[in-house]
Amino acid sequence: MTQKRILILDDDLIVTEILGQLVSNLGHYPVAAHNAPILASHKITDFDAVVLDLWLSDSSAYESLQALAEQGFSGEIILISGLAEKDLEEACSQGRELGLKIAGYLRKPVNTAEFNALIQAI
Repeated sequence: MTQKRILILDDDLIVTEILGQLVSNLGHYPVAAHNAPILASHKITDFDAVVLDLWLSDSSAYESLQALAEQGFSGEIILISGLAEKDLEEACSQGRELGLKIAGYLRKPVNTAEFNALIQAI
């Protein structure tokens, strides 16, 4: 198994810490971030995957997905949110329409087994 660099972007510090530990436990390298400007950075392409909270305090779901598309991000994206399932499904559709690889989504609180399965699939 190749170690992957996985960005975990959530404005909740506890969520990034917990998900980062789960990613690390699976043998990958987690990097935590707490605000949207990293998505517009050319460094985003250094990551193999992004775990993205849909509603950051400084960016809407569509703005975040659009920033990833504009940077040419080619890795997998896992969406997480406390929003309703239909909102998550809509965000997945929007991401795919932008040409992004959406691996799936999880509702908060994130189920550990489901999260691990999505990470292992990327």
